[in-house]
Amino acid sequence: MLAPILNTSQNSSRWAFGQPNASRRRLSCQGETWLQDGSTSIRSRFYEAGAVVVALLAYPDESEETLGEVHASLCAYALKAKSAMEPDWDIRPLPIKPIYALRPQRDTNRYLRTLERRLRDRSVAGRMASGFLKEAVTGQVPAGIDRLSVNQMAQLVLGDVGYTEPENVETRIWRPSLPVIHLASALQVLLAQPEIGQVHLEPLLLDRDVIELLIRAAEHHETIIAQSRCLRLDPNSLIRLRLA
Repeated sequence: MLAPILNTSQNSSRWAFGQPNASRRRLSCQGETWLQDGSTSIRSRFYEAGAVVVALLAYPDESEETLGEVHASLCAYALKAKSAMEPDWDIRPLPIKPIYALRPQRDTNRYLRTLERRLRDRSVAGRMASGFLKEAVTGQVPAGIDRLSVNQMAQLVLGDVGYTEPENVETRIWRPSLPVIHLASALQVLLAQPEIGQVHLEPLLLDRDVIELLIRAAEHHETIIAQSRCLRLDPNSLIRLRLA
């Protein structure tokens, strides 16, 4: 069952992100959520939890203030997407936080302007990480490479990213993705499921099953990363989300 995340904030109108140590993000809100980071458990509407996951996946190194704005923008987007998908939904009496419904469209556009590119970068990094996960589990390296390394995996994805040098992939895509590389690789697992196929933004925000699958897969990938001999990454440097 999806459950909790975080501590209640004094500011009831917006979410606030914090980082108590290098391995965790904490999201605070006066309300409810469905995730857990090891602090106080509270409950929330699942699109808010989905927005937490997407915000951290796309903007892992941004400031607390920016993450809060991105989260509010994603929640506003989710409400409009839900209304478009279910025309009768927006005329029902529903408990909705006014900050999301009343958020100016220009603010949503501003903070989600680079979202698509960032999620695309995480997808590329997730494909690169899959080679290290495969080696850690099976002892085999991906076809087409002789020695497993970030440089070799970067060369495999060059055709997908428009770069000519693997060093650019490592600098611009791989390194910024490292705090959430387990989430990025978990997203690739979802994409590989025949019953799921392509995962667009809406399911990541509105489909509780997709959100839960993504977080559970990411948690499993954390343990594989800890065992990897080729991927020299401290598991404690990962941003961790938990279901409870």
